[in-house]
Amino acid sequence: MQYSHIRGYGFATNPNVAGSYQGEGSPIGWAYRIQTIIPVYDIMGNFGGSRGSGLGNADNPLAVLYRAKDNVNTDNQFFGSAFADLNVVKGLNLKTVYGVRYDNYTSINIGYPNPERSEGSYDNNPLNEAQGYATEWTWTNTLTYKNKFNDKHDLTLLAGTEAVESQGRVVSGTGNNFFIFGDINYYYLSAASKGLSSSSNGYVSSLFSVFARADYNFYDKYLLSATIRRDGSSNFGPNNRYGNFPAASAAWRVSNENFLKGVSWINDLKLRAGYGSTGNQTIPSFQFLKRYQSAINSSSYPIDGTSAASGIWTSNYDNPDVKWEQLKSWNLGLDFAVASNKIDGSFDWYSRKTTDMLYPVPLPAQGVGGGASPYVNIGSMSNKGLELTLNYHHNSTAGKEAFKFDIGGNISRNVNLVTELAPTVKQQLYGGIRSLQTSIIVPNQPFGAFYGYKITGIYQNAEDIDNRPSYADARIGGPVYADISGPDGTPDGVIDANDRTVIGSPHPEFIYSLSFNTSYRNFDLSMFFNGSQGNDIFDVTRYYTDFSAFDGAVSTRMLDAWSPTNTESMTPSPYRNRPALELQANSYYVQDGSYFRMKLLQIGYSLPVANIFKDRIKNLRIYASGSNLFTVTKYSGLDPEVTQFSSDFTAPGVDLGVYPSSRQFIIGLNATF
Repeated sequence: MQYSHIRGYGFATNPNVAGSYQGEGSPIGWAYRIQTIIPVYDIMGNFGGSRGSGLGNADNPLAVLYRAKDNVNTDNQFFGSAFADLNVVKGLNLKTVYGVRYDNYTSINIGYPNPERSEGSYDNNPLNEAQGYATEWTWTNTLTYKNKFNDKHDLTLLAGTEAVESQGRVVSGTGNNFFIFGDINYYYLSAASKGLSSSSNGYVSSLFSVFARADYNFYDKYLLSATIRRDGSSNFGPNNRYGNFPAASAAWRVSNENFLKGVSWINDLKLRAGYGSTGNQTIPSFQFLKRYQSAINSSSYPIDGTSAASGIWTSNYDNPDVKWEQLKSWNLGLDFAVASNKIDGSFDWYSRKTTDMLYPVPLPAQGVGGGASPYVNIGSMSNKGLELTLNYHHNSTAGKEAFKFDIGGNISRNVNLVTELAPTVKQQLYGGIRSLQTSIIVPNQPFGAFYGYKITGIYQNAEDIDNRPSYADARIGGPVYADISGPDGTPDGVIDANDRTVIGSPHPEFIYSLSFNTSYRNFDLSMFFNGSQGNDIFDVTRYYTDFSAFDGAVSTRMLDAWSPTNTESMTPSPYRNRPALELQANSYYVQDGSYFRMKLLQIGYSLPVANIFKDRIKNLRIYASGSNLFTVTKYSGLDPEVTQFSSDFTAPGVDLGVYPSSRQFIIGLNATF
């Protein structure tokens, strides 16, 4: 049994996933938006803010961080397992493993008045408190048979079952207007004078699987493996609860064949091939059932004109046909080592097709009202690619005093494409941020492709507006959009929603990495680099800093914006009351996101301790390291290593003001006893 306790204070970020630390209401978002004329503190030592004429509505980012100082989040996890292993007969084993995980978590978030903000107040000091738990148990039973025949045939057969059950529940409450500020011991929901509310929710799911596997090895030359799984999930209805997922692989170690025994420069050569199918069932529970709720503000009505009669309403619509998402993969590979193992590497080709992708497609509001749309199997997607790894080792078997180094490189290319959508789904726009919709899922385009108007120029004068395709309220200095299409599928001289098109892809042409490790006597040096080439980034922050959706900070890019004396510029001129189409997604937001980054540099020295501590300490090494030391990129945002924006669908490459990867310096000591 193991136990872990995590306690977090204040404002937290996780750059690896989407979250509340990014976006227009985050400290990073406020830093983009707040007027640069506003000081951090005013002359009285209080926080400066946007309360004033023409200063916008941004909050002071440092004030936001400071006022989160009393936020506390805790997480307590217990996890462990027990097993029994019975040797039934020689070569036949029966094993059972039971594992359990229990997670108990709490959060307390306290807000303080922010009167310095234009939209702030003196009496806004909410308390949000939540407590929940999550449990999961897993019971696995396997019967394994192993045998080796005639010192040539190695056979392993396995059959088993696995059951998993998960459930959780969380209760939360909020209150506002507390009598005493700053005393954490006073902040209880019962002490709030207004705004009291509470809610709770939970989940339950289960999975049952039967599986079998066979592995065969002949003389370490020919290797075969086959697996079959049948998984049943409570997330799907009776008609589609179970899915079958086979897999098989084969390998041929060519270097062990007699016809290569005399080829001394080939040390290892293996060919691989494989096919596999896996399932995805990670969706909210009970999507196949229509669910109802009863609430005063949603399903009560004064039928007799006096008192409210309680009723029910459809809170979640159903999809009884929802089923497993499947990923089918084919791969071919080659592993090699040559020249006395000085050079080694691998080459892989793969083709992966995802069918019946699971996503919640919004239904028309007039059809569902306030009810939530169910998950549906929206369509299919393919990923095809190549990956090459190559390493060189110099003098790796020499003595301790020798100079050694290893150089390695990896490059991979993946081509992503949405191949088809369900008959009821022509395309799916998503990634909504105010008037922007950043991304689209549409056949024959990459998943999450950027979608909007393509800028081809700037309107130079009134005659230019009259003689070129234009839109309502088009202005001098405004963007010229390409006339892509009209209602009948051909350009019609009018710019409207029909002229939106794919304007970029978040998927790189290739990604790569380089590593270098060397040692000389007691010194060692390690370096690691990585990069991405050919991907685009949709920089949402320009909505505020370049298109002035709100009063606030303005980018220095606007110093080179179009003007009567700077007519060659492709940056639309500043304009506070832009027409609606200017504030929609367009190619001005899309930038090249390619980068090359030094992820790690570490220098170490192993002290000669053998004679000092009389073998009590076998090794003592001091080191200094730095991470994210430099980045080469043309991207103008904080960090080109953008992950994704969490919307109804995953929106890769959308930058709402992502928290940048931090540069770290570490000095450490390693000791081996």
